[in-house]
Formats: sequence, C-alpha cells, structure tokens
Amino acid sequence: MTNALSQFLSKTLTSVFGLCFLPSGIKNGLNAEKITTPKDFEPVLRFAVCSDIHLNGEENQEAATRLRNLFKDMYDYSESKSYKNFDAIVVAGDFTGGGAEKEYEIFNKIINENKREETELLIVLGNHEFIDYRDVDATVGYKVYKKYINENVDTDIVINGYHFIGVSYDDDGKNFTGKVNWLQEKLRNATRENPEKPVFVYQHPAPTLTVYGSGNWGDRNIKSVLNKFPQVVDFSGHSHYAPSDPRSVWQGAFTAVGCGSLSAFMGNLNYIDGDKDAPGKSGGAWLVEVDAAGNVSMKLYDAPNRMFFENVDYYFTNPGKTSKKAYTWSQQKSLDSKPLFPENAKITTSINENGETIITFPEAKGYYFAENYKITVTNSDNKKVFEKTVISEYVRATNEDVKVNLGSLEKGSYKVKTTAYSPYALKGQVLKNTISVK
Repeated sequence: MTNALSQFLSKTLTSVFGLCFLPSGIKNGLNAEKITTPKDFEPVLRFAVCSDIHLNGEENQEAATRLRNLFKDMYDYSESKSYKNFDAIVVAGDFTGGGAEKEYEIFNKIINENKREETELLIVLGNHEFIDYRDVDATVGYKVYKKYINENVDTDIVINGYHFIGVSYDDDGKNFTGKVNWLQEKLRNATRENPEKPVFVYQHPAPTLTVYGSGNWGDRNIKSVLNKFPQVVDFSGHSHYAPSDPRSVWQGAFTAVGCGSLSAFMGNLNYIDGDKDAPGKSGGAWLVEVDAAGNVSMKLYDAPNRMFFENVDYYFTNPGKTSKKAYTWSQQKSLDSKPLFPENAKITTSINENGETIITFPEAKGYYFAENYKITVTNSDNKKVFEKTVISEYVRATNEDVKVNLGSLEKGSYKVKTTAYSPYALKGQVLKNTISVK
C-alpha cells in the first residue's frame, strides 16, 4: 500500500472512529487540560500489569531478564514511597511462546526467585498458551496451565478491598463464548458489594473497538459483558500495540487499558495495512495505584530502559460514573495538535558499515509525540527512489532521534522529506534537506 493511500486511510478511519465515539466526547466536554495525579494522592493498593512476555524456555532470553527486572524495579519504586507495598502483578496472557512445559518452568523459576510472598500473582491464559497443542488437542493448554500455575483458569480475587477478575480463553484458546455467564455473575456480585469502587478485569484480547489495536485484535463477547458495568477498569494485551499511544486508554461504557507487550511494541499506521514493529528495542508494563476512594493512577514503565515514561500517565476519578469519564476517544482526539519539529531541526546523514545511507532527525511533538513519519527521497531527476512510513520513537521513554535506513543509494544528490503525523492522523510539520551520497 502506498504512503499516500496509507495516510488517507488513517485520516479517514480516525474521523470515522471519532464520529462513532463523539457523543461521549461532547457529553464530557472537549479540549480539557491534562488530568494529573494530585500531589496528596495516597494509595492503598499498588500493582503492575504486563502481557505478551513470550518466554521461549531459555534463562538468558531478553524477555526473561525483563520480567526479572520488572519485579526488582517495582519493589524499588514501592520502597521509595510512603505506601511501600507492591501488592500484585497481573499477567494478561501470552507469558509463554507456545505453551511448552519448558516455558512454564522458566516462568515459574523467575516468579519463585523474584516475587515476594506479599505480592499476588494474577494470570490468565492467552492464545499462545495453546499454540503447541492446537494441531492435536488444544485443551491440553488448560492441563499444562493447571499443572504449573493454578487449578482455576478463571479467578476472582479481592486485594485490599478491590476485586481482580481474570478471564482465560475457552479451552480452544480462541474465544470467550463459554465465559460470558461466569464473568457477568462475578461482576454483578463485585459491583453489588460496592457500586462506587472500580473492579479490575483482565483477559488477553482487548474488548472490540475500545483501545488501540482492538479493531484488529479485539473480542466482542468480553465487550458485551463489560458494557453493563461502568465500574470496570479492564486490562488487555494481544495486539502488542504501543501503550504510549493515547489511543491505548479508552473510556466509554467502562474503562479499557491496552498493555502492549513486555517484549516489543507494535502499531498499525492506517488500521488496515497490517501490524508494524516499532523500531529498536521497546516493551513495557503499567504501574497502577489506587486510593481508598477508588481513584486510579497509572504510569507506563519502559522495560528496556528500566524507567517510567515522563508524560504517559493517567488519573481516573470516579471510574464507576460514566459522566465523569475523561479519556473518551473524542476527548483524547480533541487534545491532539499538529506535531512540530524543534527549532533549527535538520535531517543529517551517515553511512553505515554496509555502505547504506542513514538519515537522522529529531522527534516532532504537538500535544502528543508524533506517531509516525512519512519519508520520501527523490533523486536529481525528481524520481522517487525511497518511500516509507515509520513508527516514531514515542515507544521509548528516552527521547532519542529518529534513524531511518534508506538502503544503498547511488552516488549523487537527493532531496529528503519527512512529514510528521500525530496519533490521530493530523499532518504536522515537514522537514526537508538535500543530501549528497559520494
């Protein structure tokens, strides 16, 4: 698909989604200031949520190291605060690569060596926990999970007064049709106990048409239940789509949060053209804190760099009241603005060891960081020799320059143009330069 068509589709579909979600945006008011966690916020509950670890059974796998570091960094963070507990870690599926027993063994080894007794492990099966068994009998996935993790594949656990409801796939590893009644009953009971408190739900795929990626990778059965319970704060993975993107947090009939992947983030630059890997190393998890009144504060953890994103944080007040939901699609989109490059920004070039031309330029930013850049290169005859749209560096907490490999170019002069686009498809500033390849 061409860049021009890709950007057209992205802008068109963003507008369509905006129209679908517009009523809630109007209801809550547009262009509000960013909501921040109050300085006097005092949690009574703290937990982390990750997904899509994809362990392969080897101890030195980078994903295994990241899981170990996640525990260490969350404990270090907790101990630096007045409320020092790290109460739970939620794993929203795909903690293994295919469900093999050796992958479970490595997972349990990491848990046993790094999780302290006071921290609950909350986990559900993703589709990858069934992959190794589908050709013969997918239900073996349940048997292996029960052997290594928990006899119960679906759980409702109360921690510090808050319900955590985990829902695994049916034993085919493909859908939730057999779980609808169970989930609905658990949510009725939990919300009946205290209608004002949030209830935390986690499963592998996102509820359809909520967070970024849920159009491609969502589940309608889960959404049909959650729509009835505004108190729900739902966590999901599966798509790997970057949680640093503002579309990864959605509020409507309930609240939904996309977790991306601990191993690597992805995106989709026009909703149709397929998944795109983010450049370089990426991955992360959410740190979630809740106070006695049920207010929820979240910040995003960058797993490769072992630090928190500076500006990716959320604060939900009264999540059980639909009228108080501030992170609707329309609200988030209304804050968007055209991304601009820093003053005096330039496109620079270098040649790598393979003789390929690398262009480098700084990140563009509006209200949000740019989501992607359209790169075009033309030669002295004004013929296009390179065209590509790339995901930006917004997948990392470190604000690095963008690097794009143009490949092996013939000697000569070239015009390079990069156009920045926001997460909601606003065309931003265009940066140009003429480069010479010798």
